[in-house]
Amino acid sequence: MELKLSCPQCKNKQKRVLSWPLGTVVCESCQKPVLEHSTEALLNQKRIDQCPICGAAHLYRRKDFNQRLGILLVVVGVALAYFTYGVSLLIVTLIDFFLVRRVKEVGVCYQCQAEFRNSELVNSLNPFDLELFDYYRNLRERLP
Repeated sequence: MELKLSCPQCKNKQKRVLSWPLGTVVCESCQKPVLEHSTEALLNQKRIDQCPICGAAHLYRRKDFNQRLGILLVVVGVALAYFTYGVSLLIVTLIDFFLVRRVKEVGVCYQCQAEFRNSELVNSLNPFDLELFDYYRNLRERLP
């Protein structure tokens, strides 16, 4: 499993590849443990029931697609729609349809925004929930 995270202590962004059995994972810059909130389910059963970095109980899954590229694709399709009599919108829709089918999913923590890639564990997570996202965003803004 590939993990993209921000260290809870020094806020250094890093990518890690995890393999089982999980040992102690430390930050590359401050050398402090990163997976402080790992549960027995993650260590033994390879199941994500909470974020191992921050301990948040809620994670979600989404398509692992570059959102800026998606928006650029739509903007180009709309900009060309006048000149192509709307055919560019159909082409953009077909490109999007095939990309969505090919792109894998990634698990994301609502609180610390850690990303979990290339793992079957992601399939067990719930889809994105805007209410939970707003809750954790407001929580992050209130805490120092």
